[in-house]
Amino acid sequence: MDQPAPIRLTVAACTRQRPQMVAALAESWGRMALPDGVAVTCLLVENDTETRLHDLPQRLANGVTLRHVLEPEPGIPFARNRAAIGAVSDRADLLAFVDDDEVVAGDWLLRMIEGYRQSGAMLLGGPLRALRPDSPLTTLQKALFRGVEKRYRRKEVRAARKADLRDTKGVTIVTNNWLADVRLFTEHGLSFDETMRHTGGTDAKFYAETRALGLPTAWVANAIVAEEIPPARLSLRYQFARGRDQAATHMARRLSERPGSVWQAALLIPLRALALIPLVVAVPLTGGSALTDLARSAGAVTGQITSLFGKRSRLYEDVTGG
Repeated sequence: MDQPAPIRLTVAACTRQRPQMVAALAESWGRMALPDGVAVTCLLVENDTETRLHDLPQRLANGVTLRHVLEPEPGIPFARNRAAIGAVSDRADLLAFVDDDEVVAGDWLLRMIEGYRQSGAMLLGGPLRALRPDSPLTTLQKALFRGVEKRYRRKEVRAARKADLRDTKGVTIVTNNWLADVRLFTEHGLSFDETMRHTGGTDAKFYAETRALGLPTAWVANAIVAEEIPPARLSLRYQFARGRDQAATHMARRLSERPGSVWQAALLIPLRALALIPLVVAVPLTGGSALTDLARSAGAVTGQITSLFGKRSRLYEDVTGG
């Protein structure tokens, strides 16, 4: 009896000016176990006019080929679409994304493919954990990291409760831990919105469009990736800006889809501002870790207000980490 053809999978990451983080990601790709019946290729899409990634191996420790392409058009949706084009050109059946500041668990791909085979979903996601940086941290940075770690853990627990291999109604699947059937691009005409060049949120929009088409989605709770949190992100300013820009992007998309909801959104903002008071009280009670939620939430309120006046997020203009 003939053996079935292997599933062809492209595992991709988009990157810009983070050679050290990319090296750590590539090393973790080389350590990941490979599922039976799956032919894996890894792809780095460098969103820059010239490469900064030197001395990358063409073959990883586990035998997987590592390819590297440039996408000179600035903006993360262009890089993501370039990865999709590469997967289609390689006749891949599946495309996976992780972020360039992450590392994957050794069994990540095993668990993700297992979830794909069990669910039959066309778009799958999984949880993200926080990885403490190796460099020394100040007292404030330690408190903020604990806050980030708790925040990610809450999101993981909530996602495991609300979503599974049958449905993901309670979560949003984003490209920090993402697996898609390539037919989403080739047959259903989806792509990452290139008008959202620097705002972020194109992966959330892609997910919403997949759901709107009635296509099956799944959550793989045991497929783990971890994000390295560099010291530059462990500041009140960064956490505030992150919350502001993410909220502004979400609000702008919501208002574009439902313009009539602007007054409802405006009326909810004072309630969200009042919710900052318990977070202020919680700061000394949590050893400072509540500062992360306080900064994020204050930023989110600001982002919602500014988006009502047409200000757009510039989330991906600045690069943190090396």
